[in-house]
Amino acid sequence: GLSLWLVPSAEQIGLIQSVLPKRPSQSSDHDLSPLSYPTIIPHITLVSIPNTDSEPGTPEWDALLDAIPTNQRSIRADFQSLVVDDHYFRSVLIDIRRTGDLVDLQSQIVTTLGRSGLKHSAPRFPHMSLCYITNEDATERERTAQMLRNTSLVTENQDTQSMSLRCGAVSLTGFDGEEIWAVKCEGPVETWKAHDRKVVLFSNR
Repeated sequence: GLSLWLVPSAEQIGLIQSVLPKRPSQSSDHDLSPLSYPTIIPHITLVSIPNTDSEPGTPEWDALLDAIPTNQRSIRADFQSLVVDDHYFRSVLIDIRRTGDLVDLQSQIVTTLGRSGLKHSAPRFPHMSLCYITNEDATERERTAQMLRNTSLVTENQDTQSMSLRCGAVSLTGFDGEEIWAVKCEGPVETWKAHDRKVVLFSNR
């Protein structure tokens, strides 16, 4: 399928990727699927168009790119909580605070796509996945979340419904969405390709 991603700044991508869960050297009960723990780019999926393998330059691609609002300013994405889910692409994730800015951005995109007649979705919007784990390795999901908590890579505050991600000497409570990428999500995760048109958002700083 095709997707629009809200992506952190390059510096924040590097920080987040440095602490993303890695494939363990061995599993206690069975060999892990080769599809578990692929390398991923931190992002929030704004919208996806499933069941299409369209290439850049096709009407579907053009509709996706045309749905990106012009003069969009960078958007703050605040981390809310660590969650274990039951879907491959949402195995262990961070729920993102549902702010007006994020909702407005997605609403503009969805409204524009709706005029083109393309079916679209964005399950559990907004969230940022930390790893993808297959159903056959489902026990890894809870183990991974617990590891993140036990090692203090993730610290949650139930009172304020917020969390932080410790990336070395830096503690992130969220990220600055500074680019929107159009991505072709077909085949193995590590072969997914961002379209060469990356839309840089105007900085609020």
